[in-house]
Amino acid sequence: MAVVPDCTEDTQALVEMRPSGSSSAADCLSLGPDQCDMPKLFNEMHGHTKEVNGVAFFNDGHWVVTGSLDSTVRIWDIQKGALVGKPFEGHQGRVRSVAVSPDDRQVASGGRDKVIIIWDVESHRKVVKLKKHTDVVRSVCFSPQDGKRVASGSDDRTAIVWDAKTGAALATFEGHPSGVLSVAFSPDALNLACGSWDKILVWRVDNAELIHKINGHQSLVRSVAWSPDGQQLVSASKDKTVKSWDSSSGLQIGEPYTGHIGRINSHAISSDGSFIATAASELNDKTVRLWSTKTHQQIGQALEHPSWVYCVAISPDGALLASSGQDGVVYLWSIEETLKRYDEQERQKEKSEVEQPTHIQAVRDPPLDVPYKFTLPPLQFGPDLGDLPATFKSNRTQSETEGDRVGDEIKDNNEEFFDAPTSPTTC
Repeated sequence: MAVVPDCTEDTQALVEMRPSGSSSAADCLSLGPDQCDMPKLFNEMHGHTKEVNGVAFFNDGHWVVTGSLDSTVRIWDIQKGALVGKPFEGHQGRVRSVAVSPDDRQVASGGRDKVIIIWDVESHRKVVKLKKHTDVVRSVCFSPQDGKRVASGSDDRTAIVWDAKTGAALATFEGHPSGVLSVAFSPDALNLACGSWDKILVWRVDNAELIHKINGHQSLVRSVAWSPDGQQLVSASKDKTVKSWDSSSGLQIGEPYTGHIGRINSHAISSDGSFIATAASELNDKTVRLWSTKTHQQIGQALEHPSWVYCVAISPDGALLASSGQDGVVYLWSIEETLKRYDEQERQKEKSEVEQPTHIQAVRDPPLDVPYKFTLPPLQFGPDLGDLPATFKSNRTQSETEGDRVGDEIKDNNEEFFDAPTSPTTC
């Protein structure tokens, strides 16, 4: 366990090559604590023997749960940085995704063995094992509020909603263009969003009716999540962008969140909907970044990791961030001060814009120093001069311009399905 209590501590940079907009703790030395906008490393948790693919906070904010390539699910105490009880063992292969029930009493996990296991947190025993998928389970989540249902997405191109108590499959959603990499219930649990290839499909849970088919990305949609009010759906993609969608119309809201130079594996939305966190994995982008949902701009500096980052989660109070990936270490970051500093900067910016006077200069003709007097000679008419025409005709030519309409085309890059962690961390 390693704790970095202060941003100004002399810490070696995690990687030599850093993408634009990122920094390490060592960079703060030259700036000072008042200027450094990099979140502080709060804690590290070691125990997994292989990469971690999923992470989720408990709703009380005291624990996090992780799933790993080492086939185990583990619960960690945030303050102590220690394992809570023994690892949950039961999967035969990589654990791809984990989720926590609303009452914190159960954990769901899905993985390469094609099954979903629901665990009792207190006893560490299996409650039920869900079997129907015919390929890797990429994503799992509980229904909000009651936790009576579990949704899963699989490489078999289906999503399934299950009864969390009996294990019965309540509905199967088919028609996805490829494996379902991410699933998320809407806050009212009436709809289910699924990320698949370059599309997001939104289904009604009760009758499996397809509500929206959003063609908004140019590569794999690896993570989907709803805003807390249910009015927006946010997606993250291997095309290195995050996009927001109107949940009623399916239309894009604002500009994409851009800045990552590596594929985005996971993202999470804060409980108040004010910011999101994204995790990327590429040779030159091993970062987690924070973004404002209001401006779609990056908040503070990116959080550097020594290896690829596969998953990210935000604590219920929005004060901590959990991330993990290829190195198997679970990192906890304190982001509260970074968010406060960003909010203050935005308030100052808005205040200066309001206070700045708007200068409007009227354009007038210059005054005449000398009065002018014009005298027109009398008009003369007669036989020798010709008659004045009774009417005058004005010929006008109306020109019309036609604007060319250019449609946006989303090209299929025919890339192979990338077998890397793609599950969202929470619903």
